[in-house]
Amino acid sequence: MNDKFKILNNFKGFGNPQGKIWFVGLEEAANFESNFDQVLEIYSKDFIPFEKGSIQEDAKKYGNNYTKVYDVMSKIMIGLYPISDWKTYRNSQLLTIDGNEFQMNLYPLGKKNLNTWSEFYQNQFGFKNKQDYLKTTQSSRFQKLYTFWKQNSPDFTICFGLGNYEDFKKAFKLDIELQIKESNSILFPIEKVLITPFFDNRNMGQSRINKTVEIIQDIFTNSKRYELPDIHS
Repeated sequence: MNDKFKILNNFKGFGNPQGKIWFVGLEEAANFESNFDQVLEIYSKDFIPFEKGSIQEDAKKYGNNYTKVYDVMSKIMIGLYPISDWKTYRNSQLLTIDGNEFQMNLYPLGKKNLNTWSEFYQNQFGFKNKQDYLKTTQSSRFQKLYTFWKQNSPDFTICFGLGNYEDFKKAFKLDIELQIKESNSILFPIEKVLITPFFDNRNMGQSRINKTVEIIQDIFTNSKRYELPDIHS
């Protein structure tokens, strides 16, 4: 692991780590290759709060599809803490230092999806292949993220991306699970972690967002609704 990769590997995420709700994805969709030196400089910090209005500017610049993940986050946050409409919250508070949430990714590089691997990254970091990158990250970064998560102790954590369910389980050392068929999600009541489908309009429509909010509210107020099975029976 060279020094350049260490910078990205040590970076934790975006927003307010002391926020009550944490969102965890897999990897950034933005490609780091075009402005790599700038990325290294920015990500040399432990975490980065968004500037107010920056998501709104990105929506104007790149279109609504660019903000689909943030849209779902905002709808969940407004469902839990109805202080404004979701778009106002997204544009003015989501993932800022004054927000009530934090977002991090399991893997540190920016790529279109986890399955791609470029010659640029190969040359920059010296990994043999994509699998070497994934293995190195799991053995080093996962523990860093877990420690940071435990230190900040959010009230609830939402991991989005069911296809990488095993990665989330490994990173957060998750154990007993409950299937929530109504929302196609998996709940870990002890750790207060929910693994959902990926955050976009197709996978996380309003009905699934509402169910996600309901699950979290029930965990906060009435955890018996999701009682764990009797492991001694």
